[in-house]
Amino acid sequence: MLSRFLKILFRLTSMMSLPLVHRIGYMFGWLLNTIPNKSKQIAKKNIEICLPELNVQEQKILLRRTLNESGKTLSEMGIMWLANSERVLNMIKSVEGEEHLKNAIANHKGILLAMPHIGSWELVNLYAARHYPVTSLYKPPHMRSLDNIIKESRQRTGAILVPTDTRGIRAVSKALKNGEVIVILPDQQPPPQLKNGIFSNFFNYPAYSATLMSKLAAKSDSEIIYAYTKRLPEGKGFTLVFQPATQNDAETDIQHSVDIINKDIEAVIRDCPEQYQWTYKRFKHRPNDEKRFY
Repeated sequence: MLSRFLKILFRLTSMMSLPLVHRIGYMFGWLLNTIPNKSKQIAKKNIEICLPELNVQEQKILLRRTLNESGKTLSEMGIMWLANSERVLNMIKSVEGEEHLKNAIANHKGILLAMPHIGSWELVNLYAARHYPVTSLYKPPHMRSLDNIIKESRQRTGAILVPTDTRGIRAVSKALKNGEVIVILPDQQPPPQLKNGIFSNFFNYPAYSATLMSKLAAKSDSEIIYAYTKRLPEGKGFTLVFQPATQNDAETDIQHSVDIINKDIEAVIRDCPEQYQWTYKRFKHRPNDEKRFY
């Protein structure tokens, strides 16, 4: 029942203008700010942990803006998943730093395009796949009835989706050796039971962090480039930003590599903190059975 409702909602919002969709998202955000809920609690805790330099009033303002942006992320999914791809790509009003991506391609280097959860990461994927050969690791959503919608949407500008298993990793490694682009989400916790993560400081707190990108970069001598979008006010569109990693040498010390990646992600977040997904339990797993944050 829920999945059917969501499909109808996504279809309806996909036909609306971006300013209208963002106004609806703002209303979602107002509800999140007004009614007690887990997303608000998680975002509040994350902001307190990660940005202690902000005073109480500044943290409240950032929390309110964050939840407003979270509402926009939800409301614009119909457009990002179901609208005509040309219409969606035309929402990008400017692109910054793309020369870093073009230079790496020209030098026949594989690229790990790291997309932190800022703005619309779906839009980054659509743009990259339209202009470059893209392979993306894909894990089916918890709501399996949405699987086909998400897969088809991410593939509609040319991306190749591969599973997050051994077969997928082999496909990704091959693509990197061929000088192609791999889209990867660098700021989510891997399941601890798979043992493909380590603790690394994220805003000065240990966070269980994925090692996959570091291992792929070391193995293939590929470049890491960060990519994210920033929503413009009043639904006027997006700015797409490409930013090179601080260190792109083949780093064989995985701990050091992951530490650098987390620092780079911090820098990206500080560029647009209200549009980061603070509602995610980034510190869910704690080292040495330390007290839980959530």
